[in-house]
Amino acid sequence: MISNVGFAQKQNFDVISYAMPKGWEQQENEGGLQLSINDKKSGAYAIAVITRATASKVSANENFNNEWIKLVKGTVQVNNEPTMSAPTNENGWEIISGGANYTDGGNTGMVTLLTATGGTQMLSVVLMTNTKQYQNDMLAFLNSLELTKAPSNVVINASTSTINHANSSSIVGLWCYNLLETSGYANGFPQYTAGYFRREYLFKEDGTYIFRTKNWSVWTKDILFVYESGTYVVQGNQVTVVPDQGRGEWWSKKDNKTTLWGNRLRGSDFKLEKISYTFEIKYYSGSKDYVLSLNPNKTTQRDGTYSNQNGFLYTARNIGESPIDYPPGFKAGSENKSLLSSNVPSQTDNVRKGDDINSQLAGKTWQAYLVEKFPSSYAATSGFNTGGFWFWQYKFNKDGTYQFVYNGASALAVNPVNVLQYETGTYSVNGDQLTITPIKGSNEEWSVGKVNNGMSETHIREVLENRLKRLKTQTRKLEKITYPFKVEYWEGNKENALMLQHIRNTEREGSPGANNYSSFFETQPGKLSHLLPKEN
Repeated sequence: MISNVGFAQKQNFDVISYAMPKGWEQQENEGGLQLSINDKKSGAYAIAVITRATASKVSANENFNNEWIKLVKGTVQVNNEPTMSAPTNENGWEIISGGANYTDGGNTGMVTLLTATGGTQMLSVVLMTNTKQYQNDMLAFLNSLELTKAPSNVVINASTSTINHANSSSIVGLWCYNLLETSGYANGFPQYTAGYFRREYLFKEDGTYIFRTKNWSVWTKDILFVYESGTYVVQGNQVTVVPDQGRGEWWSKKDNKTTLWGNRLRGSDFKLEKISYTFEIKYYSGSKDYVLSLNPNKTTQRDGTYSNQNGFLYTARNIGESPIDYPPGFKAGSENKSLLSSNVPSQTDNVRKGDDINSQLAGKTWQAYLVEKFPSSYAATSGFNTGGFWFWQYKFNKDGTYQFVYNGASALAVNPVNVLQYETGTYSVNGDQLTITPIKGSNEEWSVGKVNNGMSETHIREVLENRLKRLKTQTRKLEKITYPFKVEYWEGNKENALMLQHIRNTEREGSPGANNYSSFFETQPGKLSHLLPKEN
């Protein structure tokens, strides 16, 4: 990757030096340095981003996976896993690189990510282009990069090691641990019983939490159930859990079935513990899971015996997909509170049926809309409008069905296309939980007319919106998701906003926005049909 090629005068940025290609512009901000060039006539562009070195306690491979999610998938749509190059080493840094094709609205191009990990630090370089026009410039820039010697004795501020994760919004959600019971191994393979050991944390936006345990073992006569609730506080990469109530119970089994409860037998010893955990959230590309590591550095009543220096690991699951059920007749206080602080119906209102419970959504249309800025959506959002656009819309019908449409087109693409994605299905509302169940859908690309520099923004928009001929049709991934949601009035917009919470990228919304929300504004119904092909 990185070698010292003297084709232009070097410049220094943080722990890396580089030579800027002729004609390129650069802009520095708090997060890093961006270099870019664009051809106004053709719409071709190239971008290079260098991040500042930050603290890292994880492996080079984990750094690459995490940065691919944050810097690449969080910016453009990448349909395939990256094609990897052989790792290299330089000045104490382990360098990993990979690339893939991307789409950004109507743009298509190539993106490359390089991460360098060394001396408890890491940094990234991202290269993006939609043309071969600047290929030589980008290769020369890449070859000019040179890292200083990796520090060997860096004092780490632990609060920076989980940058972008060490805040209360990042930990909000449902985190589960599920261990299947085994009776041993045969020929190297585990022999599973029907038993399991489950724990979970539900961290709510209002600063409260619920912790639950359910153990069903073939080796014990009874079922162990534990419930605890209280408050939590996040400071840096530390989360302090403060219980205010909790209890453990033993229940009999029924018909020896793992899904059934018998009768409550007795209480179980259970101690309320205030514990401060070091936490970190990691993404594993193989399983496509987010994992929360809680490290108390000791054995705890809640989590069990401490035997792993990485702490106790919990995997993110969508709200409403808990593997733990309550025993018959179980009642407690805080589990009936709304997950989100809003005016949506609470779970105690679930006795209501029909339009009453769905009144905040049924018969309404919600949409989000972004305009493309020059030179591209990857750069700063300042600048003039190009005529390009990105549009998302939900329409919730009173009969429990819905329509979803995404439509986008970039005026900066060499050969602009209109990207149309849509699906239909059913939805249900349960308290502050919205479940979307798609039945069918399609992803399409359509040709549009010619765009040139003499056109006004309005004229370009009209050209990009007018779909002429279907070029491509792909099978759409249908995702059933349960979202925590709330409806709020936004004073600045003078509109009601539907806010859907999700911690993972979704097929419909893409990456989550601020505080893990995607927001849609209420609009007049009946505007969806013109977005779809006539046969739909």
